[in-house]
Amino acid sequence: MSDKQLQLTVATPLAEVYKEMVDQITVTTANGEITILPDHVPLVVPLDLGQVMVKKGNHEEFLSIEGGILEVRHTHDVVILSNRADNVSKLDIQTAEDAYQRAKDLMQEKLDPNETEYAALEKKMAYELNKVKIASRRGQRR
Repeated sequence: MSDKQLQLTVATPLAEVYKEMVDQITVTTANGEITILPDHVPLVVPLDLGQVMVKKGNHEEFLSIEGGILEVRHTHDVVILSNRADNVSKLDIQTAEDAYQRAKDLMQEKLDPNETEYAALEKKMAYELNKVKIASRRGQRR
């Protein structure tokens, strides 16, 4: 294994969610998952709702992202910009399930799928469900 590492920064409009030196990054792009290792060619790709798996040695951390942009720079810097991102490794799965259920309940109250609020709730529900799925898979690895 190379002794080089990647400087990963995951940021949203509100905060820098993650900033660490890492060995490997696997992320959900619009065309499927890709893995970034040191010395990867420079790249800019759109991201889908999904996850970022970060590996440092034998330790893995998982982040949930709501799409965005991934940029791999020639300087070993990797930047992920997303509207929403959460470190699922630090998430209580019950909290994520409760948030998903609240979004689902609110969505069921909105009967008109043409409303703007309905679309926003649908997006929130998908994001919360994504966090639940990632946290569940992470729990099974222990």
